[in-house]
Amino acid sequence: MKHTLSAAALIAGLITTTPANAGQIDLRITGFTNDTGTARILLFKGEDGYHGKIDAERIDAVSIHGGKANWQAKDVPEGSYSIIAHHDTDANDDLDRPFFSLPLEPYGYSNGAWVSAGIPDWEDVAFKVGAAPVQQVIHIRMNAFAALGQMALIGVPSLLVIIGGLALFRSRQVSNT
Repeated sequence: MKHTLSAAALIAGLITTTPANAGQIDLRITGFTNDTGTARILLFKGEDGYHGKIDAERIDAVSIHGGKANWQAKDVPEGSYSIIAHHDTDANDDLDRPFFSLPLEPYGYSNGAWVSAGIPDWEDVAFKVGAAPVQQVIHIRMNAFAALGQMALIGVPSLLVIIGGLALFRSRQVSNT
């Protein structure tokens, strides 16, 4: 009977304690152009997580205040991680990509990594979590190709209207002479 109680106490102790090598991540996200929607954070463990071979370790959304957002993850097991954050402007819990998979909401990566096309290499976004708290800052921004795409959606029709108006104006001038 004595062995049963000590085994039960050991199991209860293991369930209620946090991992011995758990750490903390403090994230500050900047670059928001407004405070609407939420800042959405995806924490990935290891390179397989970053490349989508396994699910995200944690997914959270936090409010934006004054163009900035703060997020903290406690009891993070020791290891290598990466973070992708984005401005979920419509609060639909998704990074909107309607055209050619180009994100239409600003986003950023851990370590401030950035590339104009595709995603940064694992080595550029990876950071280690250990016993000491880890500080990360992500400055979100629009992908240049996506921004051009958005401008084209608005700009091309506008440009056609302007060109059409100029052509109509010019044709009236020619007919009046």
